[in-house]
Amino acid sequence: MTAIAKPAKKVVPRVSASARKVGVAAAVDASSAQRKEPMGRDVLVPLDKLTLSDANVRKVHHEDGLLELAALIESQGLLQRLSIVALGDDRFGVVAGGRRLRAMQLLVAAARWPADQPIECKLYAQGQAVQVSLAENSGREAMHPADQMESFRRLIEDGLTVAQVAARFGVSPLTVERRLKLARLAPRFLDLYRADEIEADQLQALALIDDPASQEAVWDGLSPYDRSAWRIRNAVTEEACSADSRLARFVGLDAYEAEGGSVRRDLFSSPEELSGIYLDNPTMLQALAMDKLRGIELIVKEEGWSWVACSLESDMSAWRRYRREDQSEREPTSEEAETIERLAAEQRQHADAYERHQDEGDPEADDYERIEQQLCDALDQAEEDLMAARAALRHWAPGQLARAGALVRLDHRGEIVIERGLVRPEDRKATTSASSDITRADPEAAEPPEPAEQASTRPEFSEKLMRDLTAHRTAALQAALMQNPQLALVTLVHRMAETVFSLYGSGDDIVKVAVRVTGDGTLAGEASEYAESPAATLLGEAETMWGDRLPGNPAGLFRWLLAQPQDTLLELLAYCTARSVNAIAARTRSTANHSDALAEALGVDLADWWIPSAGRYLNHVSKAKALEAVKEATGVDPTQAAVGMKKPDLVSYCASKLEGTRWVPAPLRRLEAQRSSDDIGDQAL
Repeated sequence: MTAIAKPAKKVVPRVSASARKVGVAAAVDASSAQRKEPMGRDVLVPLDKLTLSDANVRKVHHEDGLLELAALIESQGLLQRLSIVALGDDRFGVVAGGRRLRAMQLLVAAARWPADQPIECKLYAQGQAVQVSLAENSGREAMHPADQMESFRRLIEDGLTVAQVAARFGVSPLTVERRLKLARLAPRFLDLYRADEIEADQLQALALIDDPASQEAVWDGLSPYDRSAWRIRNAVTEEACSADSRLARFVGLDAYEAEGGSVRRDLFSSPEELSGIYLDNPTMLQALAMDKLRGIELIVKEEGWSWVACSLESDMSAWRRYRREDQSEREPTSEEAETIERLAAEQRQHADAYERHQDEGDPEADDYERIEQQLCDALDQAEEDLMAARAALRHWAPGQLARAGALVRLDHRGEIVIERGLVRPEDRKATTSASSDITRADPEAAEPPEPAEQASTRPEFSEKLMRDLTAHRTAALQAALMQNPQLALVTLVHRMAETVFSLYGSGDDIVKVAVRVTGDGTLAGEASEYAESPAATLLGEAETMWGDRLPGNPAGLFRWLLAQPQDTLLELLAYCTARSVNAIAARTRSTANHSDALAEALGVDLADWWIPSAGRYLNHVSKAKALEAVKEATGVDPTQAAVGMKKPDLVSYCASKLEGTRWVPAPLRRLEAQRSSDDIGDQAL
């Protein structure tokens, strides 16, 4: 096949209404300009003869949506010609349409197109390459998401299925359903969306309501200053119960729906997230949960307790007056006693072996950790066996069953908890009265004899009583602090700040919040050219500023914090929290972790904070990786240009090519957490 197969059929462009308004003079000027700059020639070129031209002004290429574009081209054809120039040797460079070229090359790689597929192009003179490339890449306006939503809806109304639309446009069926859901909102909201007077997440919240009139009622019922997506979703679902709630988890979504319970699903939440499913009949849900709990109550009653109650409440405050008894322990049989003695001896042997390894083993030896793990596993197993043997002796005695009862309840996760051995206050009083009768009959049986000699250093209160009293004090402190957010914030900031700035005070560790500081020393020890980075500059300025503002002693720090407005406390909290972040890792992460979620929430683009300089990257990778970076960043393969270069020269060459491209290597790119690339929230909206 020749490079230029034949001219394509000429298409006469239609003049838009806006162009006609310019007037006859402008049309004459445009015609004159066209005669001075001959327009390109329509041609057909085999795909394998096309390559990306150096004259293409678009240097940064994104992979997002490339598969979708390939599917569009396959189903709809190439709707816009590529702009090309001749390169010689029967090759042609694409100066505009590089993304379309890459999409079509994907079709070839997937064996869905032949390599020599004829491609409609417009051939320009070499001198026009940059001009044409810049013209096509400038002034382009992306299709508004609302227009795309309505287009999808029209396709469905014309008879296409969701699956067919998804296949033709290279998106998932879920993406099509999401766009259809938004397209069916009241027209008023799509108009607001086009006018940038409503956000995408607000539309998604309104989409929880099927009826357009009800959508408008919810919107109009909220204050214009209180129409956030969260506020809308809360207004829509305030009477419903999330499928992630403890009652819903306990009953089960299938059981609820089997009884006729209505369910509302948020299409824009992850399909795996129960929090995006709402159960609209909480009364039915509670009744189903209670029925299921009563079934378990009947089973527990068969154990012989004097009473059994059940409760859906996770709060145990109403049951704190009940005393809890421990299980009795019966005497072991001779066989059980021998087993326990043997297991105890084995446990001691394993413990001794582990301690000897810790004391006498060589940590530098190759097999040190392996042996340590084996000894640790053997010790754990021995302890578990011993505990199981002793646990077999514990049981509820007949007297306990007659005196105490059991409570069947749900915890905050929706899991069943059975509290056995609870003694009601009235039963406890009866037991105490019986004990008093015994004491009056035989006082010496109830009171141990006084010790012959009292120690002179006897504490004022016993250890048991001190623990009792201070436990009450702790509970009171927690309850009071819970009701005072400002003081709670002061307390948290104080604990974090004293750790970050090494201002420790005696007894300050009553707040059990630990902060591990990742300071400049740690970062500079790991990051090349850290001191010259923008982050180091900002963090250093903040550290100096706070160091000057904070008092230099623990007591003064707390008093100073008490006097500060909340904005200052929040700023200090932000700095201290930031200094605790440590995402340094020895291996490339294969799945998104919290550092990715944090980066996404903050909108962090590492291209703003890092550049691929010689010292930070290029000196530390092979020639091939350095050239690969240039190819990724520019779209041009520099291999031939770099042939014969020594490493220092190649590093300098690559650094100059990478300058200003905003390229970052894979470890610095964010991984999307549990979100598909065609998610409506990321692309369409």
